Amino acid sequence: MSLFDQMPGLADFATTAHWLSLRGWSEGAGGNMSVRLEHPFDARPGEEIDLPVHVPHLAGMSIMFTGSGTRARETALHPARDIGVYQIGADGKSYAWLAGNQKPTIELPAHCAIHNALAKHRPEDRAIMHTHPANLIALCHDPKLGDGAKISDTILRLQSEALLHLPEGIGYVPHQFPGSLDLGLASAKLVDRHRLVLWHMHGCLATGKDLATAFDYMEYFEKCAGIYWALRAAGINPVGMSDEDIKKTLIHFGQLDRYRP
Repeated sequence: MSLFDQMPGLADFATTAHWLSLRGWSEGAGGNMSVRLEHPFDARPGEEIDLPVHVPHLAGMSIMFTGSGTRARETALHPARDIGVYQIGADGKSYAWLAGNQKPTIELPAHCAIHNALAKHRPEDRAIMHTHPANLIALCHDPKLGDGAKISDTILRLQSEALLHLPEGIGYVPHQFPGSLDLGLASAKLVDRHRLVLWHMHGCLATGKDLATAFDYMEYFEKCAGIYWALRAAGINPVGMSDEDIKKTLIHFGQLDRYRP
């Protein structure tokens, strides 16, 4: 068994992929994940490939990515086959394969742009997860919810613990082409203050200290969205907690300073 096969990070990928599939959030090869390693992976790098974006805060780092065309339901069973480790060049302008899957997700440059912002602003958050929860994508189709502020204010107040976990609210990126660098660059501008970023009619991006934590954040948001749609289906106008109750709750748990109404 190789050093790569024994990496603890593979278990985080496998478990998260299992739950993404079980939830029905990752249809086919939809979605992708990546994690910055705390220490460089010890392997001889392959051919250097130029990055279309400069990521100086990732210089010399090793990052694990899901492979292109891999399915979450299969990654859960074969993580060493579907996950690859890559090294960012010393100048932050290239990457090279180190171990595992040799065909990274098409969104590798976008992930690198987001990781670069995380390494600068929230270095403790090393994981990125992108997936397609139907309840969250459906929010983009509601004309009453046109931006991140409206979505955050309307949706997160529907469950009393949601704002404790996501007091900064939800970021929102208008339409960009799937897999594009522009999508990653737009998201990178938001992750300095948001752990979740909703992509218009596409899916959602979550960040966290590991993939399990990123998945937690996605679940909190998705649960609130499910409540929203259940109320709408029952003919009830979703109102949620009052501003006063929200403030009291955040003060009680010491989270008011993180709140972005």
